[in-house]
Amino acid sequence: MELVSFDVWNTLLDINVMLDAMAVELSKLMGACIVDVVEGMMLTRERIKGMRARTAGDPSRALEESQEMLAEPLGIDVELVRRAAARAVLRVGDEIVLPGAKEALEGVKQRGLKVTVTGNVMFWPGSYTRLLLERFGLMDCIDKTFFADEVKAFKPMREMFEKPLRVFNVKPEGAVHIGDTKAEDFEGALRAGMWAVWINPEAEGVRRIGERGFEVPGVEGILEVLERIEKRR
Repeated sequence: MELVSFDVWNTLLDINVMLDAMAVELSKLMGACIVDVVEGMMLTRERIKGMRARTAGDPSRALEESQEMLAEPLGIDVELVRRAAARAVLRVGDEIVLPGAKEALEGVKQRGLKVTVTGNVMFWPGSYTRLLLERFGLMDCIDKTFFADEVKAFKPMREMFEKPLRVFNVKPEGAVHIGDTKAEDFEGALRAGMWAVWINPEAEGVRRIGERGFEVPGVEGILEVLERIEKRR
């Protein structure tokens, strides 16, 4: 194994912490009830995730499309969505870092492997996510980041998984991707020929799924997966 690719949200960082902060800021900017804002954000997220699973939408406008899809049902200008996201990045604290995230990154890095982040974007740009990873010390263990709005593709599209492989000149079978979304992360990585690890909080332990797949209860499970892959060879 040469490279480990990590999803970001609900793998390294808690998406709910960011969304809650954004909802607070958006309700302030709108002068609206936060309950209505939260409902609008939840419904829009589900719509977008459904589109991504079907690889629908324009990959080159993944960020703008998502922001517009949130602004429309709330009846606001898209600029308020952008401002709320910016404020949220400034507002969140270290509770946004998920348990086991730093340990997983450090453990992989200590093995001498390349570490990348491969993340979709929704209401804020990848640069904001990179800022959070930097702010809370996670970038110290990450060699390179690949975000949908910069790659001009989104998971589960093959291009999102193949770009890091090309950059580091690694064959698919020499790389593993770990993430919490089965359609975007697990199935997308497998279709690209990589090893894939699905984070399922309900899993009782590390479990093999098929030829190149694993299920783990948390992100730190990647360390056991790497041991199993190495023993197999």
